[in-house]
Amino acid sequence: MKTNLLAQIHSQTPIVLNVANHVTPQRVADGINYIGGSPMMVADPLEAADLAHIANTVVLNLGSTNPVAQELMLTAGQTANQLQHPVIFDPVAVGATPLRRQRTQQLLDHVQVTVIRGNAGEVAALAGIKWEQHGIDAGQGTADPVEVAQTAAQQLHCVVVISGPTDIVTDGTTVYRIENNAPMLATNVGMGDVLDDLLGVAAGVSADLETIATATGILPVAAELAAGRYPDAPFSFIAETYNQLARLDDQTLQQRLQLQKN
Repeated sequence: MKTNLLAQIHSQTPIVLNVANHVTPQRVADGINYIGGSPMMVADPLEAADLAHIANTVVLNLGSTNPVAQELMLTAGQTANQLQHPVIFDPVAVGATPLRRQRTQQLLDHVQVTVIRGNAGEVAALAGIKWEQHGIDAGQGTADPVEVAQTAAQQLHCVVVISGPTDIVTDGTTVYRIENNAPMLATNVGMGDVLDDLLGVAAGVSADLETIATATGILPVAAELAAGRYPDAPFSFIAETYNQLARLDDQTLQQRLQLQKN
């Protein structure tokens, strides 16, 4: 566990550039800001490269895929590669349609991603493992999620984060499990996108495996604290989750984070 990650974030204020899902840009920007980062959004391909030069990390989200978003992702991602800056990719519902698979493959052919964050169904689709994905949700599968994550990490030469009741973080060899969870995170649409960008903020400090694993626990720790106050009120719960993100410090994270390394 990185014991001073949040302090480093607050001292450095990493800038995170987003090619965002149209559903979640406000949630994403607030999450970045509340833990000490600085959010930027890009909608015009003509400034994607310039903004990527300013950013410490680029986060790419397949959610609202269209030709402009694809151009934005390619330009921002390739610029980040040239600068040797981290790239986080969320392959939203990649297994749902041929178009999403095609655009994901194009991106992975032209951009070296640092971290892929998805649910088990999305990561299984990337790894070519059979899984019954349910729209944007994970769906059902019989494969071991750890093996799914490791296979994808080995094939794509990056860190893979599978989020779910137990989060899995791996570089293909070493595996971290985060056991913190609040079920109402799944009730609120777009919290996976928020996790993407919390990883982006952390990667702006350091993109090593231990840092990414620690950062993966930030959102569920905040959510557990929020669920303690609002166990059956999903709207109040999500507002309180943001309050907890803003209050969270390294001591609290270290005390509450259930992180296991294998």
